[in-house]
Amino acid sequence: MKTLGLSLLATTLLAGACAAQDDDLGYDEAQLATYRSALPTRARLEAGQATATTATLLGEPAVYPHASADVILGINGTVGITVDLLDIITSIPPTVYNSDTNEFFWGPYQDDDFGYGAAYIREAGPGADFQYEYAFLRGVSNDLATLTPIVYGGATPDPLNEDHGVGVTVWDMTAADAFAAEFDPNYDASQAESGRFAALFAAGPDEDDPESTVTAVVAVFRDAVFKDSEDDLPVDLDYFYGHVENAENTFDFVDIEGDIDVTEPTDGIAERIGIRMAFVDGGTGRAEADALGGSLASGQSFQAIECWDTSLNQTFISGNVSENGTSSEVQSLGVPEDCGDFNMSLDDLGVPRLEDVDADLLAALDEVASNGL
Repeated sequence: MKTLGLSLLATTLLAGACAAQDDDLGYDEAQLATYRSALPTRARLEAGQATATTATLLGEPAVYPHASADVILGINGTVGITVDLLDIITSIPPTVYNSDTNEFFWGPYQDDDFGYGAAYIREAGPGADFQYEYAFLRGVSNDLATLTPIVYGGATPDPLNEDHGVGVTVWDMTAADAFAAEFDPNYDASQAESGRFAALFAAGPDEDDPESTVTAVVAVFRDAVFKDSEDDLPVDLDYFYGHVENAENTFDFVDIEGDIDVTEPTDGIAERIGIRMAFVDGGTGRAEADALGGSLASGQSFQAIECWDTSLNQTFISGNVSENGTSSEVQSLGVPEDCGDFNMSLDDLGVPRLEDVDADLLAALDEVASNGL
């Protein structure tokens, strides 16, 4: 996908300088700021990642924080694209304000590469799930009828804190690539992308501890193929991740389930994997993982538990292969007590898991990620 770059940003800033002022459009800055607060932010959507607080000089690096790094970077990279596309175009004064529909509209602005870009934020109608809805759109001209939504969603922000609230956002790679394939004269089919990313988020004070802030995100990729993919296998992944922060420390959890080729070297056959992790202050933590199918023999499954310290040095690991009711240990280091505060299972520690999420919410995310608008 060709994103709006600095050249377009400069063009839009120049256009904004010549546009009508706020008074002429009939809105004030406070009203515009309220609408902008409905847009997704990195703080709302990014997944936490274990990162060593000191250099790893001795010991064995922990497996699962490193193994899941690319997946989490993929989530956060996708979040960055959706946030940046909307931020760039809505950072300047809107082109139009419609007081009848309570809508701000930006563009269409011509992209130096090809086509036009536009965006809107508007109040949702009666009975809608969220207070506001928004979109970033591409088109072949400044005719609004040609515009195709690439990023879209809705939100109900917290008026007291721009990083709090609830909402949903979707990045439609299939729509973006289809637009580029039809209208970009320099389109490279070898760099084609497809699929969709959809995320539902909620952030705000902890009901049981108002001094703590809780952020939780449920997200899915469906049929996702990325331009830098090594095997071009479509990716279907479900995520549930969250962040709890107070004056003393931070706590993060991640639950990833999906089909990924995890064999080394890769053989192009995806295993069904699950990785749950929890960690404190970006360091000390625990992972619980499993895999089945793919290159594993029929009836086989793999389970592992791992703990690490603040430097992401492995302090404990236990890996087992199960088949026909028999379990065989394939790797081990240390004893469970070496996990310290994480010497109990993540369930016993009360760490949320993907299965805790309401089934109807997961079904709704699956629907929009699978089929789009």
